[in-house]
Amino acid sequence: MLEKLTILNGELSVKFDPLNTRYTVNMTTQDKELQLELDSDENSEISIFNNNIEEDQNEVVITVYSDEQIMSYYLEVYPMKSENVLQNEDYFASLEVKTSTYTPKYVAPLIAVICFLIILFLFAILFKKKKKY
Repeated sequence: MLEKLTILNGELSVKFDPLNTRYTVNMTTQDKELQLELDSDENSEISIFNNNIEEDQNEVVITVYSDEQIMSYYLEVYPMKSENVLQNEDYFASLEVKTSTYTPKYVAPLIAVICFLIILFLFAILFKKKKKY
């Protein structure tokens, strides 16, 4: 069982606990390999599998062999991505402004009159007085 695990070029998601076997590591550098500092019992042997970091999510397995038991620790490694945050494009220059066509001055009052007549018609239908015979 590991007694101490330290990631030199990354950050563990939680503090290391020897009984916890799954961890998430966020790399802080653009290295291609996870640099580990491991401490274990004197009688144990440590094996590290899949320590080549690629662009996407990777899983590094640390297996500790001792006379009595075998313990594996799984590290999900997310490498640091370099992205261009600022792009030197002038977005305002690429915007096209459409020229509006001329609308006559009587369109707005015409729409208002039509809406008023529709409301008046609906009011007359809904609140029409019924005759009793």
